[in-house]
Amino acid sequence: MRKGITPIIAIIVLLLITVALAGAAWTYLNTYMSGLTGQSVEVRDYFCVNDDRAVILIANTGTLDIDTSDISIINMSSGQPVSGTWTAADGTALVDNTIEAGKLGKWTSPLGACTSSDSCIFRIVGGTARAQIARVLC
Repeated sequence: MRKGITPIIAIIVLLLITVALAGAAWTYLNTYMSGLTGQSVEVRDYFCVNDDRAVILIANTGTLDIDTSDISIINMSSGQPVSGTWTAADGTALVDNTIEAGKLGKWTSPLGACTSSDSCIFRIVGGTARAQIARVLC
């Protein structure tokens, strides 16, 4: 008489191993993709107001809310970060300085930091998106 496990128990064990591996793979890939697409910004528009203020509309194209402190706006002439004020695209205040997923934020800053009197070039970096350039002409 041979000793060992029955074919039914062997199939059940193999199915459990397969389900466990599939679950582990799904969890890993879901976490990986969420990290890539969770926080991503896109420059939608940029313009000058009253010949003295740069305005950049930035969309949160990710699936998670993004804090405005996680978005860097750098003056390309000086290489230094530029301070500005953040509001929602309609001009209302942002809740907790956060741009919700799928919403627009509006960044406004004086143009005094530019080396050229008629334009400013900004580099915008936020979340996992590639850096984007905005040239604001006045």
